[in-house]
Amino acid sequence: MNVNLKNASIVGIIPAILEGILIFSVEPTINLWLLSQAILFWFTCGFVVYLVDVGLPKIISGILFTMFLSLPWYIAESVSKDKPEHLVPLILASIVLGIIIGIASKKLNKTNEKNK
Repeated sequence: MNVNLKNASIVGIIPAILEGILIFSVEPTINLWLLSQAILFWFTCGFVVYLVDVGLPKIISGILFTMFLSLPWYIAESVSKDKPEHLVPLILASIVLGIIIGIASKKLNKTNEKNK
């Protein structure tokens, strides 16, 4: 497997697992499809952030990508459901997971560069 795809998968797995644990611990009766959707979203987000280089530090691009890609979640889970109190926790979770994705991407990029 290509090293970049392997590292991108690792970066994607980290937030996916964290989000799965967070959601399941808060709402153990959650619909399995909704939980799977959240896990798949965060895996994809981490995967994409690792592979895409926008010229910004990885932590900043991690935060920006997660905030931008999470916009539909913000709308679906707070605005559409008329629960504005969910918006701030969703934004904070995106920022925290974006930082984690950025740090993991940065560390794996450094490891990848040392091995070249």
